[in-house]
Amino acid sequence: MASTIQKIYRAAIYLRLSREDGDVADGSKEISNSIANQKELVMDFLKSHPEITVYDTYIDDGYSGVNFDRPGFQSMIKEIKNGMADCVIVKDLSRFGRNYIESGRYIEKVFPMLGVRFIAITDNYDSETSEDGYGTNMIIPFKNLVNDAYARDISIKVRTNLQIKRKNGDYIGNFVVYGYLKSPENKNRLVVDEYASEIVKDIFTMKICGMSQQAIADKLNTDGILCPYEYKKSLGIRINDNFKKKTQALWSYNAVLRILKNEIYTGTLIQGKSTTPNYKVKKKINKQEDEWIRHEDSHEAIISKEQFDMVQELLIRDTRVSPDSDSIYLLGGVVYCADCGRAMIRKTVPAHGKKYIYYVCSSNKKDKNVCSNHRIAENKLTDMVCENTIYQVNLVLEYAKELEIIEKASYMKADVGRYDKKIEKKQEELSKYQTRKLNLYEDYKEGILDKQEYMMFKSDYDQKIETATREIEAFEADKRMILDNKSESQAWIEEFKKVGQITELTRNAVAILIDKVVVYSADRVEIRYRFENAFETMKKYVDAYSDRNYSESEAV
Repeated sequence: MASTIQKIYRAAIYLRLSREDGDVADGSKEISNSIANQKELVMDFLKSHPEITVYDTYIDDGYSGVNFDRPGFQSMIKEIKNGMADCVIVKDLSRFGRNYIESGRYIEKVFPMLGVRFIAITDNYDSETSEDGYGTNMIIPFKNLVNDAYARDISIKVRTNLQIKRKNGDYIGNFVVYGYLKSPENKNRLVVDEYASEIVKDIFTMKICGMSQQAIADKLNTDGILCPYEYKKSLGIRINDNFKKKTQALWSYNAVLRILKNEIYTGTLIQGKSTTPNYKVKKKINKQEDEWIRHEDSHEAIISKEQFDMVQELLIRDTRVSPDSDSIYLLGGVVYCADCGRAMIRKTVPAHGKKYIYYVCSSNKKDKNVCSNHRIAENKLTDMVCENTIYQVNLVLEYAKELEIIEKASYMKADVGRYDKKIEKKQEELSKYQTRKLNLYEDYKEGILDKQEYMMFKSDYDQKIETATREIEAFEADKRMILDNKSESQAWIEEFKKVGQITELTRNAVAILIDKVVVYSADRVEIRYRFENAFETMKKYVDAYSDRNYSESEAV
């Protein structure tokens, strides 16, 4: 009497759903409904297969089927190689993967070598009952090829859609940077996070005031300010924390630097900095800057462009921290040699039991044959810069007061109206000359004018058109000077007002006001301020109105 002993399989149930499938788990639940439906279908299948027991279930929710480096899949393969399971069950072949080559490799080579039974339920495939044992017949490779083509098609559609959104200025990132939130009404728009934005402002202010990135991070940690990672967690935002090792993440040098270098805080949205070669290769490739997609004023700014640019200069320049302080040296990063144009560095010279501090040319310090060995004492340089800066601040504030008076005056509005009338009149003249020039050619074609007459009149009208065009441009420029002077000057004037009346030089004043201090010798220094051109424009504007008022009062 013969008896048959049926083999018992230990099954690994594999469930997968990608973002492209459109049913990914959100922050409120751990697995999506489709994952649950897949599991229900598999469990129903197992009711009619008593020879199969469930070893474990492996889930990849939100992962593409193109690559096989999915965490759930890799965990399953590891268990199989360790002999813990000898059967793999999936809903269908597309859940297993959408890469034709890789899917075929596992189904036709890896699993047979490991003695693993493979079942795709809705595709009616079971390696134990198939004619050739594994999927070398046409149907399985063909279905894998279709699944691969589907993944390619979806990838192209997703890439195209994302590119259109980038060009439209829509934010397409999964997470927003610290300081912003996604708008409740439109997830592709950024809105200011009232709390975090104030921390961002503080970080930029501390940098301008002379603190190093590490000093800023230390202060934020001391004050109990949550770092971006912990703050997002406190808002209930799900983020990948596989890298996290400490109980609570803290502010770091790099976290502060990332904020200081991110242009998004100026209201500029920059996307498309990197890409992937195709839908199968997920390695990021950085794109050239001219290929980035930029949108100015895409959202509300937290930091002004002037303040952002100022910080970028500070990050580039030599802004070393003093050994006994968290602050940058007072004139660090702004002192330059007039001969070679290179930065001058701070040097301490001990003599007779005292320490004397000088600024010397960095080129000459490295190589005595380069540039010249000129130097200037730090205290002397500081006094010269302080005296000149105090004068400059007072001068700007004085002109700013006069500017406010002028802008409130009624005659300024009258001037704008006069320029409008001048421009309108000149535009009428221009239109008249252009029409006459056009008619001139018709007269020439009809024989009313001969060629010599035509060329003479044409030259005359060309000159009048050119003159009228230049006059219109001049009137518009003068009008813009009146209308735009306030908006253009207000930002930099506000920076001077922030400094206010000073009696001594501070790092904050140096960072805000001074572009370069150029040293020619121990007795000759040139201070170049950040807003020199804007100040000259304002000065010219104010002086012009002051002269006019003086002339009008004299006439009276």
